[in-house]
Amino acid sequence: MRLLNITNRYYLVTSVVLLLVSSAFLSYRVFYVVDKEIAEHMLIKKSRIEEQIASQPFLQDRPFQFGDLVEVTPIERFTSFRVYLKDTALYDAYEEDLVPFRVLSYEQQINKKAYRIRIWDRGTQNKELWRGMVYTILLVGIDIVALFYFLNRFFSTRIWRPFYQAIAMLQRFDVQRNSKLRFLFSNVDEFNTLNNELIRLTDKVTRDYRNLREFTENMSHETQTPLAIIRSKLEIIMQSDNLTPEQMNQVRSALDSVNRLSKMNRGLILLTRIENEQYAEEQHVPLGKLIRKQLGDLDMFIESRELKVRDEIDERVFLLMNPYLADILITNLLSNAIKYNKEGGELLVRLTASELVVGNSGDPLPIPGSQIFERFKKGNQADSVGLGLAIVKRICDHSELEVHYDYLDDRHLFILRFSAERVFQSDRA
Repeated sequence: MRLLNITNRYYLVTSVVLLLVSSAFLSYRVFYVVDKEIAEHMLIKKSRIEEQIASQPFLQDRPFQFGDLVEVTPIERFTSFRVYLKDTALYDAYEEDLVPFRVLSYEQQINKKAYRIRIWDRGTQNKELWRGMVYTILLVGIDIVALFYFLNRFFSTRIWRPFYQAIAMLQRFDVQRNSKLRFLFSNVDEFNTLNNELIRLTDKVTRDYRNLREFTENMSHETQTPLAIIRSKLEIIMQSDNLTPEQMNQVRSALDSVNRLSKMNRGLILLTRIENEQYAEEQHVPLGKLIRKQLGDLDMFIESRELKVRDEIDERVFLLMNPYLADILITNLLSNAIKYNKEGGELLVRLTASELVVGNSGDPLPIPGSQIFERFKKGNQADSVGLGLAIVKRICDHSELEVHYDYLDDRHLFILRFSAERVFQSDRA
């Protein structure tokens, strides 16, 4: 969810809660004030009625009414100072319904005569008042919340614009192109601080990437040359006729170590280049034809181990990935399946539009299957450098492929699964 939507949601929820709380408080205050005003109005009437009775003697000896809302009745003697105020309902001929009234009842002594006085006053019709208040509060509240929402959205969009511009520039940033970030100046100090830190950080990342890439290229060039010289010298020494069998074994061991070191060096450099995203170019690789070619190139090794090849290859499958990495991926999978196969075992290669399966006969692994794709995890063969399957895993991660290992029916299986977005199946083989 976008930041602006989250803030608007919080503002909206807060506004609704405040509206409900304030509505309840406002309703309570309105009813309280109305009731208080009615009571005060009745007390004022009470004082005026007493003044009229005291100033008009002809009213003092018999009961009488002031309209329909005041009733004065002479009584024999004064009994209580209490004033009674209660709510009741009277029939209203105009409205043809019972309407609320408030009755003030008390005894009063005027000019040494006692009276019982009742005063009626029209009360508030709570339902109608409540309904009107609810409609008014809802209408005003909805208008306020809507206005607040759109104003907040408008101002937030303007305030956060530098932030979204910074995100867009970071998304276009490519360390391989040595691009530099140039952010727009903002009136918000925090955004300017953030932009300056992003510039500093990306500049450092670019420098580190450039230094690492130069180091990798230099390492690749500077180490391969001495290793090639050592290898050629050892091969010349092995051709000498005056070496004893023990010396020959020592030279052969040294040559094997040099070859392993050279393979390890190339493997580590390849892993570094993949991790540095130096193989970003992608195209639809004819995977079936590539597998056929690799099997042909490895035919001599397959025959030397008397392996039975069972291939089920759909040559119409094209996979979106870097061609160089695709070649290394297939080479490592097939080489691993041949190298660790049993003499006279089976080599399985199955390619469909959804997966590639490469399998070989063999005994269970001496290490947990979950560790097989880790660097320098290898089987019992001493000449292995332990990087082949680590390179396979890294290429799959780089190319958004899923790779799994399984051991089933005395057979090691490496399964690559393709996403539909990366597979293209031609109509012609």
